[in-house]
Amino acid sequence: MLLLSYLLLSGVTTGALYALVALGIVVVNKATGVINFAHGELFMFSGFVAWSLHVGAGLAYPIALPLAVAVGFALGVATDRIAFRPLMKADVISLVLATVGIAFVLRGVARVIWGGKADYLAFPPITSPEPVMLGEIMVIPQQLAVLAGAIVVMLVFAAFFRLTRAGKMMQATADNAKAATLVGIRTERIYTLSFGTGAAIAAAAAVLMAPLTLLYPDMGFAFFIKGFAAAVLGGLTSLPGAVLGGVTIGIVEALAGGYIHSSFIEVSAFVVIMFVLIVRPTGLLSFGRVRRV
Repeated sequence: MLLLSYLLLSGVTTGALYALVALGIVVVNKATGVINFAHGELFMFSGFVAWSLHVGAGLAYPIALPLAVAVGFALGVATDRIAFRPLMKADVISLVLATVGIAFVLRGVARVIWGGKADYLAFPPITSPEPVMLGEIMVIPQQLAVLAGAIVVMLVFAAFFRLTRAGKMMQATADNAKAATLVGIRTERIYTLSFGTGAAIAAAAAVLMAPLTLLYPDMGFAFFIKGFAAAVLGGLTSLPGAVLGGVTIGIVEALAGGYIHSSFIEVSAFVVIMFVLIVRPTGLLSFGRVRRV
């Protein structure tokens, strides 16, 4: 019971971070039909920005978090302006290569700015790293803090999409861009907002994740793969599906690593995804037609 409680808490916490990364991927894909392959590097770069603000500049964590999210939003807007806007009418391969190019640029810049200090940078814990016992359940306060933060971020962005005018226009553009244009929505601005919002969600995930692990320039690709897998599992056009997919992958990884072997952590989630996609190619919560990306 002790091991199971620890694995479940670890899996849900990690899965919540995967879900945030997946949400950013889905937001951009729903609006533009494109997968932003620089998404992982936006995640990584925002984590380093948070480290510089919190550790380097000495700002409190609650202040560093929104500032890093703002930087992530700006990087997302820049990705739209540099990699997407000039190639909107080009083929998908050109768009993919452009976002991959942005990813390599961000990784190189991160190495220049932070790589000289060390390959790995430690982010101070938000709470005590020592586990506490609640009856027969072992709880790590750090994981609870990160999980609570991830839930708050999800609720904030859910409210943004449901209650704000900009969020509703993003949904309308995602459903039918031509119809949105006919009713007066500036779809080009919505594309920019989508890239910025997706990057901001990734930045929030990076700031929440930073106290649990070490920061290094190559970490973005690994988290992008997990986030993309979560988005595919839940459905590339489904925001609730991204959350479900992320949490599912996190729990499966934790249980496989704890009860089978640590080498199964990377493999188990993709086995589940392959099985689900054989049964339901559009993902668990996606009901639209399949779109090739």
